[in-house]
Amino acid sequence: MTASPRLSIVIPTLNRLSLARRALESALAQTADDIEVLISDNGSNDGTAAWLAGVSDRRLRKFHHAQTISAQDHGNFLIDQARGEYFVGLSDDDWLEPDFAARVLALLDRHPGLPFLYTGCLTHYAQSSVPALCGPERESGCDFLAAFFAGEREVCWCAAVSRLADLRAIGPIPPGRIFGDMYLWTRLARLGDVGCVALPLSHYSFITADNVSTGTPVTAWALETRLLADEVLQAWPPGDQPRIERLTRDMQAFVARSSANQFVWNVVRGAARSRLWRSLPALWPLLRRSPQVWPRLLVALLLPHAWTRTLVLVAAKRRSRQR
Repeated sequence: MTASPRLSIVIPTLNRLSLARRALESALAQTADDIEVLISDNGSNDGTAAWLAGVSDRRLRKFHHAQTISAQDHGNFLIDQARGEYFVGLSDDDWLEPDFAARVLALLDRHPGLPFLYTGCLTHYAQSSVPALCGPERESGCDFLAAFFAGEREVCWCAAVSRLADLRAIGPIPPGRIFGDMYLWTRLARLGDVGCVALPLSHYSFITADNVSTGTPVTAWALETRLLADEVLQAWPPGDQPRIERLTRDMQAFVARSSANQFVWNVVRGAARSRLWRSLPALWPLLRRSPQVWPRLLVALLLPHAWTRTLVLVAAKRRSRQR
């Protein structure tokens, strides 16, 4: 490994040994050589430490925390430890294609200095794999953010590559933030153009036993989604009032759709429907902004749990065929 690799692939893990094996194997299987791989055990008690002790690779650096720290602190720790020019975070239940790094570095050779880029990603729902919506190889940060809130771009953490110096300049993820990745890349996209390798080079496991995203309470999810949208809007360049008004409408619809989806994901995870019903009145001013909200809420609040999960998988299968 060189003293300053071009790309750091970092893997935080906690008590998911079988999944962490796959994530680490995919990182070490990269065809590009100018990388480093960091894996950090956040206080596991399932044999992860013993397994890691037996893993050796010249590109690999290993860390162990005797006590489990928060996800935000763990992410900040890994940003501090990385040495690469660019940084990608890989959850322990996600994995990469072998040419992920090579394709990313080739794009950076064509467009050096991008603060942020992303690749295509396959989101896995049981047996169905849904490809993410991608943009052009290079676009302005404003165009990217506007397209994202309009539902025309999709970014997963395992597909998001950030310039490390810019990550550090933004500063630590604030305590209590749920979407640390989105907090960071919405800020990175304001710093310049955004790149995209529109190939499915990463894999995101959406429905797992302890997926943090699907298990976040609906109220917390909705409020933070609105906060992130408001932060982007407040930092938007002045002028072009029609575009700002369109962006505002798109953001309101995005928050509504995302929050309604979270009702569904909570049910799939086994959340009590009584709690979801109690959340509805306070969130209704946010939810009513999109016509797509009603069917999702009806599924989440009225159908039996098994039916809800089946409909999620059927919808994922249909989307996998459409894209």
